[in-house]
Amino acid sequence: MKPAALIAFASLVAPLAAADLDYYKDIYPFLKTNCISCHNKTTTKADLNMETPELMIKGGESGPSIVPGKSGESLVVLASLHKQDMEMPPPNNKSGAVDLTPAEVALLKQWIDQGAKGSVQQERAVVLQAFAASVDPIYCVAMSKDGRYAACGRSNRIYLYDLATRELVTQFSDPAEKNGAAHRALVQSLDFSPDGRHLASGSYKEVKLWRLDTRHGGAQLAAAKPVDAALVEKLAAAGKVAVLASAASADGRQVVTAGADGAVRVWDTATAKPTMELRGTLAARDQAAALEKTVAAQALEQSFQKAEIARMDAQDKALDVLLGKAKEAITAMSKVLPEKQKAVPPATEAKTVAQKAVDEIQAKAAAAPGGKPDAALVKELKTAQDKLITAKMSEVSALAAVTAAESNVKDAEDDVKRITEAKAKNARDIAAATKAAEAAKAVQDKAAADLAALKQTLAKPGAKPVAVAFSSDARRVAACFEGGVLRVWATATGLVIDESSAPQATTTLHPAADGSFVVTQMVSLTAGSQPAWTLERKLAGAGLFQDRVNAVRFSPDGKTLATGGGELSRSGDIVLFDVASGKPVKTWSEHHSDSVLCLDFSPDGKRLASGAADKIARITDVATGKVLNTFEGHTHHVMGVAFRADGRVLATAGADGVVSSWDLLIGERKKKIEGWTKEVTSLQFVGATNQIVTSAGDNRVRVVTDDGAEVRSIASLPDYMQASASTPNGGIIIAGGEDSLLRVWDASNGKELAAFGAK
Repeated sequence: MKPAALIAFASLVAPLAAADLDYYKDIYPFLKTNCISCHNKTTTKADLNMETPELMIKGGESGPSIVPGKSGESLVVLASLHKQDMEMPPPNNKSGAVDLTPAEVALLKQWIDQGAKGSVQQERAVVLQAFAASVDPIYCVAMSKDGRYAACGRSNRIYLYDLATRELVTQFSDPAEKNGAAHRALVQSLDFSPDGRHLASGSYKEVKLWRLDTRHGGAQLAAAKPVDAALVEKLAAAGKVAVLASAASADGRQVVTAGADGAVRVWDTATAKPTMELRGTLAARDQAAALEKTVAAQALEQSFQKAEIARMDAQDKALDVLLGKAKEAITAMSKVLPEKQKAVPPATEAKTVAQKAVDEIQAKAAAAPGGKPDAALVKELKTAQDKLITAKMSEVSALAAVTAAESNVKDAEDDVKRITEAKAKNARDIAAATKAAEAAKAVQDKAAADLAALKQTLAKPGAKPVAVAFSSDARRVAACFEGGVLRVWATATGLVIDESSAPQATTTLHPAADGSFVVTQMVSLTAGSQPAWTLERKLAGAGLFQDRVNAVRFSPDGKTLATGGGELSRSGDIVLFDVASGKPVKTWSEHHSDSVLCLDFSPDGKRLASGAADKIARITDVATGKVLNTFEGHTHHVMGVAFRADGRVLATAGADGVVSSWDLLIGERKKKIEGWTKEVTSLQFVGATNQIVTSAGDNRVRVVTDDGAEVRSIASLPDYMQASASTPNGGIIIAGGEDSLLRVWDASNGKELAAFGAK
C-alpha cells in the first residue's frame, strides 16, 4: 500500500480506535453482504453460521471462526486475507460476495481484538421514497369471482376496472398515504374475496383489506334525447316489432328502443342496423353462470372417471398377462412335482443303506484288537463315509427340489389369488367409476338442457320495457319495465350489470283539461352505480411480516386470509388471518427456507398450497399445520400454485420456465410442461376445467391443459408479463407486466379487447 494510501487509511480508522466497535453497526453490514450470504441458518456452509458473534465463536467444521482478543488467530481474518490456503469468499461464488476491503479487514480485526463483543440489533424504520413517474409496473392482477371486475397493482397504486363496461371504476386510496396511493411500497399481491366484497392487497410488511361500500353516486342518465319519428318508424320496420319507447345517445350516433316483444335494442343511427339485442335479468345471468360452471365441472369429472377406467383397463390387461404366467407356472410345477417327490424315497433309502454300512464298519473298527483297526478297515470306513456324505447330499437335493417346486406352486397360487383380488377390485372400481361418469353425464345433460331452456326463455317475449335511456357517456343503457323494474346493460359487452325494483309505487289522480282523469304511478329507482371501495383494515405490526407480502389468498368461504412472505434467503413464512376481526389465527414461521411467493386454497378450503423461492411447493393441512405433500422438481423459484376445481391436481409455475402438474391422489408429478423460454410468472386454472392460463417473461400469455397440450398462445406482447387471470368461464383473459398496461383478451380467439394504462 502506498504511503499516501496508508495515511488516508489511518485517518479512516483512527477515530474508531478510542471506542469499542458496535457489531451490528460497524461489522454486520459488510459480513452480511460477503460472508453471511453463505454462512447462515439456512445455508450453513462448512457448518458455520456467522449471523452472531456467539455463533462465530462456536464455529464450524474447522473450529471457532473467531478467537476473542486474538484477531491474528481468528480463521475469519485469515480467510479474508487468503492465508493458510483459505480464500473467502471463494472466487466466482453464486452469492455475488467479494473480498473484504483493507478497511473492512482492519475493522474486523479491531473488533475481535476488542473482545468480539455482541450488541443489540436495532430495529430501524425503513423510509420509503416516492416512486419516479416511470416506475409503474404491474406485478399482480386479480379478478372477482363473477368475472365482472379486474384489479391490478401498478407501482404503489391499485386500479379497479369494470370488464363489462371496459372502463376504470376507481383507484384505491389510503388517506394516510400521499398522492392517493394505496401503499407506500410496490403492490406485490391482490385477491378478491369469494363474494367480491373485499379485496386484499399485500406490500412491504403490510396487508390492507379494502371493503365494498353500499351504492353511491352512479352513472348519470342523459336527459331523454328525442328520436326522429321517421327514424323510429324505420327501426320498428327493421326490427319487425312495435317500438314502445326510444332514446338517442348524447352524440346521436346510437339509438335505444324498447320493443313490444320485451327486448331492448341498440341501433347504429347511420346504418339503421341493430348492434345488439339486450335481454335477461341478473338472476338469469347468475343462473346461466352457475349452469355453465356445472357443465364444465361435470365434464371434468367425466374426463377424470374415464381416465381412471382407461387406467384400470390397462392395469387389467397387464394383470391378465401376469395371471396367465402364474397359471402356467402352477401347471408346469404341478407336472414336475410328482417326479421330484418320487426321487426322495430312493435318496432316503440310499442314505439309510450308506449309514448302515458306516455303522457296521465303525463297529468292526471298535472291535479291533486294542481298538486299532488295520489300514484296510480304515480305508473301507473312509470310503463308506464318503458314500454316506454323497447320499445325504442327494437326499437334501431331492428334498430341496420338492420344497422349491411346492414353494413355486404356492407362490404362483398366491399370485393368482392376489391378481384375482386386484382384478375384482378393479372391476368394482370400474363399475363405480362408470356409475360416477354416468351420474356426471346426467347432471351435465340436465344443466345443459336447463341452460338451453333458459336461453330460449330469454328469447321469448317478457315484460315490456316502457322507457329507455343512455348514460351520459353511452357506456350503459337502461330500461324501465312494466311492474317497476329498472335494468342496466353495458353497451360494450351487452351484459346485464345491474337492476332494481320497487314493488310499491305512489299513485296519484290528476284531472285533465278536457274533463277526463289521468292516473300516474311514480316509482323511484336507482341502478347502474359504480362500486365504492374504502380501506377497512390494515394488517401490520412489529414481527408480523418480515419483508414483502408476496401472496394473499382468501379461503373459499371468505372467512380466512392467508398471506405469504418471509425474509429473503432466510425464511418463508405464512400467516392466516380471521377476516372478520383482522387478527392472526395461525403463523407458520419458516414453513419454507426462502420467501413464500404464491398461495392457493384447495376448493374445500382444507388444504393450502404454497410455493417459494426455495424451489419447493408444499400442501399443508390448514387445521393442523401438518405438511401433506412436498413437491420438488423445479430448479428455480416456484412463482405460482393453483388447485384444479376438483382438488385432484395441483399446478405449479417455475422461474425455470416449466409448469408442472401434480397428481394429488398418488402424490407424484403428472406432467412436466415445457415451451417457455423465460420465467413462468403466474398461473391459474380456468374455471372448472383442466386448462391453465399462464403469464411469463417471454412476452407470452399461454393457455395449456394439465396434460401439456397448448390451447392458445397470445404472443409478441410488448414486455415482460408478470401476472394473468381468467374469468370462470374462460371467456376473458387479463394480464399485466412491466409496460404497465392491463390487457384484456377474448380467450376464444386471442383478440385484444382493451388495454388500460395508468392514465
